[in-house]
Amino acid sequence: MIWTVDYGNGPIPCEIPHAWRQEVDVRWEGPAVYRTHVEVPDGEPFLVFEGVSYEALVSINNELVTSHRGIWDAFEVNLGRWKGETVDLEVKVTKNGGAKFPVKDVLSGFLPYVYHTFGGIYKPVHIRQGRAQTNYPNNRVEVRGREIWFDGKPFYARGVLSWGWYPELGHSNPPLEVIQEEIRIAKAYGFNLVKFCLWVPPHEYLEELDQNGMAAWLELPLWDPSPSPLVQDAFATELERVVEQYKHHSNIILWTVGCELSEATPPEFRQKMVEMVKSKTGSPLVKDNSGGAEMYGGDPREFGDFDDFHPYCDTPFYPQVLESLLPGPRPRVPVLLGEFNDIDVHRDVAATLERNPYWISTDPSLNDQGVRWQHDFPSALPLTRFGKPEHDREHKRLMASSLAKAEFIRKFVQETVRSREEISGYVITGWIDTPISTAGFVDELGKPRFGDSNVRKWNSPDCLFLIPQRRPPWVNGANRPGYELPFDHFEGRALIKVGLHSESGKEGSLEWELIRFSWDGGQRGLVASGRGDSVSIQPLGSKQVGVVFVERLEPGGYLLRSKFGDVTNSWPIWVCEKWSDVDWEVVDPAGLTGLKSVGKSGRITFRPPSDLPNEPTVVLLTDDETDPMPFWREAAYEFDDVFWNAIGMRETWERLLAVSSDRSINPALLERFPGGRSLLTRVDTRTYRESSLLYSVGNTVFTTLRPYGGLGCQPMGVAKNPSGAQLMRGLLRLALGEFE
Repeated sequence: MIWTVDYGNGPIPCEIPHAWRQEVDVRWEGPAVYRTHVEVPDGEPFLVFEGVSYEALVSINNELVTSHRGIWDAFEVNLGRWKGETVDLEVKVTKNGGAKFPVKDVLSGFLPYVYHTFGGIYKPVHIRQGRAQTNYPNNRVEVRGREIWFDGKPFYARGVLSWGWYPELGHSNPPLEVIQEEIRIAKAYGFNLVKFCLWVPPHEYLEELDQNGMAAWLELPLWDPSPSPLVQDAFATELERVVEQYKHHSNIILWTVGCELSEATPPEFRQKMVEMVKSKTGSPLVKDNSGGAEMYGGDPREFGDFDDFHPYCDTPFYPQVLESLLPGPRPRVPVLLGEFNDIDVHRDVAATLERNPYWISTDPSLNDQGVRWQHDFPSALPLTRFGKPEHDREHKRLMASSLAKAEFIRKFVQETVRSREEISGYVITGWIDTPISTAGFVDELGKPRFGDSNVRKWNSPDCLFLIPQRRPPWVNGANRPGYELPFDHFEGRALIKVGLHSESGKEGSLEWELIRFSWDGGQRGLVASGRGDSVSIQPLGSKQVGVVFVERLEPGGYLLRSKFGDVTNSWPIWVCEKWSDVDWEVVDPAGLTGLKSVGKSGRITFRPPSDLPNEPTVVLLTDDETDPMPFWREAAYEFDDVFWNAIGMRETWERLLAVSSDRSINPALLERFPGGRSLLTRVDTRTYRESSLLYSVGNTVFTTLRPYGGLGCQPMGVAKNPSGAQLMRGLLRLALGEFE
């Protein structure tokens, strides 16, 4: 078929699949008119439209023969009346997102919140002989309590989240070669599942996954919908059509009706949809609401076969939040983290500006805000210094730094997850960078961002992890929850526990070695090594497999390498001098630092001064003169080399975990005390706003960092927090002018 499309100015040639992209104003809803001639064969011919977004009015020889509304399901026209003829075919297409079909009134998925809606005949059109055959699913999934078994084997979901963003196509129907390359990269990273989050992929994607031994999670495109009962009735009809057309893919092992629905859908509707999916697919793993009411509010009644949470935490809080999500005495069903652990890196803004893609434009005809709640990147990008040639060095350093930070976060969080055997798997956000996020395992061009071997250490069927020591502190006459960070120690004896999570079960012995290195990463030497007793782990179990004990470790940096059979992992281990009282006056109204006033060399205070003090002063800011701001999420950092290298903590993310804050210094304070320098600058990776977390002016140091810890898994008190003690000593030296 030879097609044309008419946007109101006359027909122009086009190829199907087709979306009208930048050929017209992105806000234009249509209708676009597609035309072609069709030679109708004899037999039982049906004209099949695999996918049109959103409304399609189909006419043959100027006669309207069918209308269809729905982005994600196929529909057909019986051509029996015109057998043996050549007919004129016309399809008027109106997309969602305009006044006629608002985003919330359509099963739009999440793409309108990533960029915008798309319109067109975006999947193939072909003629089929005879009626479609109904294929029934061959259910390959079994649930045993909290355990998932797939094809008769234990299965631990290691998934990656895809929103269906294909900027070079302008629609969600990638060609086969793109699908195959995505699967190749995902497998190399160790993923065994793709979650299609709020969009419906082409059938070829699911077939290719199955051929590569990978599973799928199909999340139907219900997100932030209209509460109108009439609209929801239409949703129900369209959802049923999608499930009917996709139920034969036996590698879809998980189904969710929608995502983070909150108050948007009544329980009766969600229950009805769960029952519909289960009746059509026979799947034992169907859930009404990915994310769940316990996490996202709304009517507390939930329906389905598993628990599904979306914890998006700042890094120190992941251990406690995960603990809070474990089932305890609740029914034994699989617990899945349906999406989580995103981490935005610093984008290659210089290359992006040079390419100048449409999705960074400030022209609303190319890049209107639409329903996006965040749309600051296009205006911020041309202004940030990191895109300018004279700042190329800082730009490249920030890219490398934020990449290393992202690798640490993903590793720490995923190992924390693997240590909790009650969790049945996870889906990480996300696959590719988008206009609203740089959390992709591949960048905006689809190139892998991380090294395969680094990711596979925690994203394989078996994963070694460190187990923190329990250290509940004594505060105000009673204990509170508390741990030691396993890679952060004071000098002296060190005991480190190592665990293993295994998908299929494993037996072996832990072998380990501890290697010393200098602060600058050079000169290595073996300090200790060992081999543990034989241990066996049941399928889908997490268990301690060995203990590393060294009688004395001197201050410095070490590398712990571990091996259990063919499973390997490694971690930096940092050792600091023990904290001793300092000759400073301490003004400590919060009682958190573990410091004692023993002298007058200077002052340590939580109270922001009205004027610059005459004496050396360290101001630990907690509330006043600060802004709430996560340290780990959506941020990259510039470090003052002299200060951070001198104390051995520049970009040592394991150590910064112990002292990171959730606040930055309010700019008004910096304006009151001009002439200083920021020694730790937070760069927001979405807005490119810059904020200081450590600022020195004269003999006064202001910081929102927490040498006393106390957030999430951070040890509480300087005397209990090795990296906190190291930082505190550095802050005192800074106030005394040692790093000028």
